[in-house]
Amino acid sequence: MESIRSTNADIFNHDNEATDYDNDVRNEADPIRTGYQDLLRWVVQQARITPRSRVLELGSGTGNLSELITSCGELVSVDVSENMEAIATRKVRHLTNRRFIKADILEVFSQELGKFDAVISTYAVHHLTDQEKQRLFALVFERLLPSGAAVFGDLMVQNSSEKKEKIQQYLAKGDRATAQSISEEFFWALDKAIADLMRLGFKVTSERFSDLSYGVIARKATSLARAD
Repeated sequence: MESIRSTNADIFNHDNEATDYDNDVRNEADPIRTGYQDLLRWVVQQARITPRSRVLELGSGTGNLSELITSCGELVSVDVSENMEAIATRKVRHLTNRRFIKADILEVFSQELGKFDAVISTYAVHHLTDQEKQRLFALVFERLLPSGAAVFGDLMVQNSSEKKEKIQQYLAKGDRATAQSISEEFFWALDKAIADLMRLGFKVTSERFSDLSYGVIARKATSLARAD
């Protein structure tokens, strides 16, 4: 399979911010971080990971998501940052079947990864353009077992109109940093993402966690009986 690296992989490499990253995400007074811990816990819960599950984690960062997994058959964690992984390693020692791949979350799919029961990702996919998100969803669908599910937690807006509204709202509050993040990064447009996922054959549900964060569950159509 041809390797496709996301356009902004190097821009959003957090090597230089790794040391301060965990302190940063704990600041839930920041609109970008509000609901962070609740969303991570929800992603792990909704992924329905069992001691036998093969799990693919996209954008593993400092291990804040994977440390919430009690046990699994195998965890494959993917991130571009070695400095973030150095921090994560200390948090996930209980997951003895974990392996790390240094790669962009798109280009990793060119490797022989096998099939997974669950794909999980938090606060990583918003670094992809809309076209790259669409490509990622297709790759995830291909790598999921028939009973599998992808569970995402990320920064999102309902649609492109709401994105413009949110930028203006935060500027009006004097919060230029949040407005700039919404403007410059690639927050999910929830309406488009759900349509793209459903077109592939996923059953999709979503839940809101803060003004700017949502969780999305995409289960394969063949797993509907399990999901009900």
